Amino acid sequence: MFKLVKLTAIALLLLTGSGFAKQEVTRTVTVYEISDFPDLEASAKAVCASKAVLSAKLQTACKTGVWPSVTKAGHFRNTGIGAELNTLINQPQ
Repeated sequence: MFKLVKLTAIALLLLTGSGFAKQEVTRTVTVYEISDFPDLEASAKAVCASKAVLSAKLQTACKTGVWPSVTKAGHFRNTGIGAELNTLINQPQ
């Protein structure tokens, strides 16, 4: 009985021990900017110039020209003012 418990513990240790090993992985990340999508910047400026009610943070972004980050698909990240911009860009004017 003790031998069975001992072998089970060793097997469990061997099986789970490799899952916790640290691995170093190198990856390349492409960062997209609004200048990569001229239509997106034009759309954002059109939203700023429209009569739509904008949040205070979006009004500040419109004045300073500091836009949220952009996705690979050419949209603003769907958080904060990026979500607001995406919604206003997609609405018919």
